[in-house]
Amino acid sequence: MKRRDLLATLVLAPFERALAQRKSARIGVLGPSKLEHSVYSPGVVRRLGELGYREIEYRSSEGIPELYTKYARELVALKCNLAIAIGTEQAARALQDVRAPMPVVFLAVDYDPVEKGIVANLRKPDRKTTGIYIPQKELVVKRMELMRDALPSARRMMIFTDLFSRDQVEPTRKAAEAMRFELTLVDFPRKPYEYAAAFETGRKAEVEMMMTLSSPVFSLDRNVLAELAAKHRLPAVGSSLRHADAGFLFALGANIPKVTGRTAEIAARILGGAKPEDIPVEQGDEFELVVNAKTAAALGVRIPERVLARATRIVT
Repeated sequence: MKRRDLLATLVLAPFERALAQRKSARIGVLGPSKLEHSVYSPGVVRRLGELGYREIEYRSSEGIPELYTKYARELVALKCNLAIAIGTEQAARALQDVRAPMPVVFLAVDYDPVEKGIVANLRKPDRKTTGIYIPQKELVVKRMELMRDALPSARRMMIFTDLFSRDQVEPTRKAAEAMRFELTLVDFPRKPYEYAAAFETGRKAEVEMMMTLSSPVFSLDRNVLAELAAKHRLPAVGSSLRHADAGFLFALGANIPKVTGRTAEIAARILGGAKPEDIPVEQGDEFELVVNAKTAAALGVRIPERVLARATRIVT
């Protein structure tokens, strides 16, 4: 063997061994819905694959919070090297409650990880846990502002909430008070959600617009919600970008490729040897606005130019 080839082998061998070890790692993923139906999970899994991680155990709660604990135990039994909790507090909480021995990376879509005690501090997380969170409380205000700009004379708004989104109710009330909106709050305590009855409640209250708070169930049920909103001629704004594709007037949410990609990359850093407590929790601060022009035309709503100028995509 030539000297330079020997040197290259000596230099590259540790890296190649580390890479092979990383690629053979088993990663458990807890998501709120089936992979093909999920908003965020496919992006995380796809990016993990690009990074060389293909041994992935995916488990979904199907919108039933009690299943998270069962699947968290399964991932522990499978001896996963790392777990990723996507979407709801219940996913990350389940992994901590069963005392999962592996590091945990979360993509907190519907909750604040500090307020919920998943980590004690964003800059110096603990409990072998770190990740990314999407600030839904701030986004609630921005979604309300969208409706105010598009419907300046409307004042009565219906809000849908459930188990996964109740933490967003108080900031919603405060924002509504500041904007002088009258709220009709409809809470869905358990599945199945009685959407037809909820829209009937809104009709009796003479609401003029509606908003769904961030929840995996409202995202999964977007087509039903869009059909009922169209039937009742209610302009609607949703938290998932898919809401606008389904027929909502607006959708304002996180830049999905960015936050899912970063979640996978944080996981790769940990599998490569970094400690979770040394990786600060990141905030997803890039957002996308989708406007459905077909819905606006059907409802006779004129979208202001300043709103259209902010749109990252327009459904025509």
